[in-house]
Amino acid sequence: MKLQSINRERRLYVMPCGNGYSSCYGFDVLDQKAKAVAAWAKVIPPATDPGTISHFEDCARIINYGAKFAAESGTRCEAELTPQLIGREGKQVEVLDCYGERRRFRVGKSTGWLPCHLELANVRSTGGGAVTGAPFKELRVIR
Repeated sequence: MKLQSINRERRLYVMPCGNGYSSCYGFDVLDQKAKAVAAWAKVIPPATDPGTISHFEDCARIINYGAKFAAESGTRCEAELTPQLIGREGKQVEVLDCYGERRRFRVGKSTGWLPCHLELANVRSTGGGAVTGAPFKELRVIR
């Protein structure tokens, strides 16, 4: 991960991602992710304050180490999985999310060393966005 700039007003780290585009990580999102990976890989979590170059660099170092650790150990870090959906991959569910929105989706799971659950539109879907709105107020398996 390479830092392009820090937007303190919106609490975002801005990173280049090619062809003039940028991607962002919220300060707290990156901090939580790095702490989860650090706990899984048994390394020291970020010790600097979010919103600083040193915090971004600490988080990037931990995440890069996590990828290397996963490759060497043949394991995957499950910190990004939605606890309420573990074991429900492939099932269609209806949820009432933490924001009060009700929706249905098939539960998928991304690949790689740090997978997350995906919201798949239907049985033919080959991909989808990451699950949002957890923890769910209600969760029902439809099929």
